[in-house]
Amino acid sequence: MGGTSKILCAALGAFVATAASAETQPAPRPAVVTTALPAPRLATMFEVKARLAEGRGLTRMLLDTGVAKDDAAEAAKLAAGHCDDLGGCGATVSISRQLDAGLRIERLVLVSAVGQTVIERRDDRLALNPAAVDAKKAAALI
Repeated sequence: MGGTSKILCAALGAFVATAASAETQPAPRPAVVTTALPAPRLATMFEVKARLAEGRGLTRMLLDTGVAKDDAAEAAKLAAGHCDDLGGCGATVSISRQLDAGLRIERLVLVSAVGQTVIERRDDRLALNPAAVDAKKAAALI
């Protein structure tokens, strides 16, 4: 097994390597996209400013504006006690018009002599924003 077998082994190895590289590779397939495009949500956003005498009438004002009944009730519950009974308060409401659900509250800011309260939409629900508490109100809490 001298030189001839070495030459045959080398020739056989070269033949196998050439045959393996000559095989045609399958054509790549395009990836299939299975996720749908997100549905459009926000169509319009506007702001309503009102003065609430004696701190009452927020729910009625929101319903008259066309806000959904659930949003108006939830905002009124969160705003309860945050307006001054004697001087009332100013309310600034950011409302969005949804393509599929009508009008809904995105943000509500109540400003009175006592301080400022911010109610915002978080995770599809309205909630008090503790980071937006006025310095006067924070000092009164301490």
